[in-house]
Amino acid sequence: MKAHFHYEESSSAGAMLASMSDLPRAADAAPAQAGDWLAQVATFMEEMLWICDAASGRVIFANPAFERFWGLYAKDLPFSGDLLSERIHPQDRERMLRLRREAPRPGHSEEYQVNLPGTAVKPGRTARVHERAFASTGSAGEPTVTYMARDVSWQFDTTAQLRAEISRRTDAERNLSDATQRLEALIASANDAVITIDEHSSIIDWNNAAERMFGWRREEAIGQTLTELIIPPSYRANHQAGIKKFLQDGTAPIFNRRVETLALRRNRDEFHAELSIWPVKSGDRFTFSSFIRDISRRKAAERALAESEAKYRKVVENVNEGILVTAAGRILYANPRSLALTGLDDETAKSKPFIEFIHEDDRERVLGNHMRRLRGEPVENHYQFRVIHRSGEVRWLEISAVVFEWQNTPATLNFLTDVTERRQIEQDMLAALARERELSELKSRFVAVASHEFRTPLAAILSSIELLDDYGPRLPDSERKEIVGLIKNAVTRMNKMVEQVLLTSRLEAGRFAFEPKPCSISDVLVQVASEMDQSHPQASRIAMRWEGAEQVRLIDAKLLGHILVNLLGNALKYSPPDSAVTCTASADGERLRVSVADQGIGIPQADLPRLFESFHRGTNVGNIQGTGMGLHIVKECVDLHRGTIAVESEPGQGATFHVLLHAPAAN
Repeated sequence: MKAHFHYEESSSAGAMLASMSDLPRAADAAPAQAGDWLAQVATFMEEMLWICDAASGRVIFANPAFERFWGLYAKDLPFSGDLLSERIHPQDRERMLRLRREAPRPGHSEEYQVNLPGTAVKPGRTARVHERAFASTGSAGEPTVTYMARDVSWQFDTTAQLRAEISRRTDAERNLSDATQRLEALIASANDAVITIDEHSSIIDWNNAAERMFGWRREEAIGQTLTELIIPPSYRANHQAGIKKFLQDGTAPIFNRRVETLALRRNRDEFHAELSIWPVKSGDRFTFSSFIRDISRRKAAERALAESEAKYRKVVENVNEGILVTAAGRILYANPRSLALTGLDDETAKSKPFIEFIHEDDRERVLGNHMRRLRGEPVENHYQFRVIHRSGEVRWLEISAVVFEWQNTPATLNFLTDVTERRQIEQDMLAALARERELSELKSRFVAVASHEFRTPLAAILSSIELLDDYGPRLPDSERKEIVGLIKNAVTRMNKMVEQVLLTSRLEAGRFAFEPKPCSISDVLVQVASEMDQSHPQASRIAMRWEGAEQVRLIDAKLLGHILVNLLGNALKYSPPDSAVTCTASADGERLRVSVADQGIGIPQADLPRLFESFHRGTNVGNIQGTGMGLHIVKECVDLHRGTIAVESEPGQGATFHVLLHAPAAN
């Protein structure tokens, strides 16, 4: 920065500072070392002092106060005056540059703002500087300019604060006046009675609502004692004691909270009131103000509501339908009937998510319906699900529900009906209908079988009798015996069919019982083989085998006999006359295994599911005689003997029946 000065003779102060400009400009030339007392004065000055070369504008001397303010140090002298100009606030910079391009006028005095950069120890700030300048001469007679300045920021801060405080107080007073007026208007128009008393319970304020509530006009109430005017006699002692205690130790339980009490109207009628009282200190005295609200209608409504709730609660708790309130997956309320449906107590029911009490197969459906209902989505309103009773019993419930608000929370109101018995009745009816259809089908099959199987032997008997009747005396004895034999065989066949029908009837009627007794398996097999020899001409094809079955076991010999006779009879009937039939028995632990295998026509896969039904016969039996009751008898006897039966067969490859019976060893 260059400055061109036209200056006059310097004053005494200028001469003093001119002599200071003779000091060395190097950083190591301290004023004290120059022996110049004027330099020492500059060092200890509180004001900033610096000297600039008028031609170049460079700073050639600066005192410590300058260094502290500007953050520029004498050790760096000389340095450009631009460093100072850059820190002048933008709004003052152009003005100060213009002034410094001219010689300082006598009495030069300027103020401007400076942006001081921050350092490691203090933040940056904006300061205000008051500066004076005058022309001076250096040691070689060169023109210089001497600047003296001080930080006057505090003056402006204090002035601004004072003005702000005055403005704030003025605004506060104006606001207070406005607030007072608003408060008075508010109190006058309030719906609640506002009453103020002094330390002696004398009324000093009484608003319009108090006039309406208590029946006393303001001019009548002011100066009256509050206790005598509106407080019932039974409450007066407590009121006076509360004020006395507050004045003694500053505490009172009734202050700064809402309480319900009784109050008196002018006609001395008592009514329910809600009030809040607070003390106000003015100087060394207290006043007490209160808001009072007539709640007599609300109390009457609350009493009516409580009575109504009691009636409804009695109804809800005694209905024969379970009622639940649920929200957020939990039970919020449960009436006694709903608790009885699960055997839970109220605490347990509310402590866990309600989904835990529902059968695991129904949980997804119930929870999904609950959440959709809360979201307002369409959902089935009547459906059935299972719950697990505390005893472990599974019960069926039917539910209907609606969404409502419970204690400010969206919830569902659920109505539950125990339909376990109804479902059982329905299932029993369905089973009975199925059984009836089954019996009807059975009857139809029986009629079909009987009409076919009985007709053949009856026809043989009838034709044989007709032959005997017409040609009996003329027939040789051998022919007569043959005809009589045919009659006997036909009667025997019919008798066996009748026995099978009767046996089937007794089994289905439950007249057979499982009666195990100690018995040798080999003895039973021998007895069955003997019976087959007497009743079947091809019994010689049967091969009996037993493996480890010598031990005496607990079996029902009658049931086992029916099983073996029917399986062996079928094997002989449906296999070629020259093929073998094998019966194998073996014991394993508490089980008796019996297998009957043949090499006959086999069983089609389509017939296997209905193989053990009454009167059902394979589709490949052709003209082979039979009633279709044998395997049904076998299955019933196996079930009674606590066993199982399975079959392996392919058409044309024979069949093997595997029977597994419960037969523990006899002790």
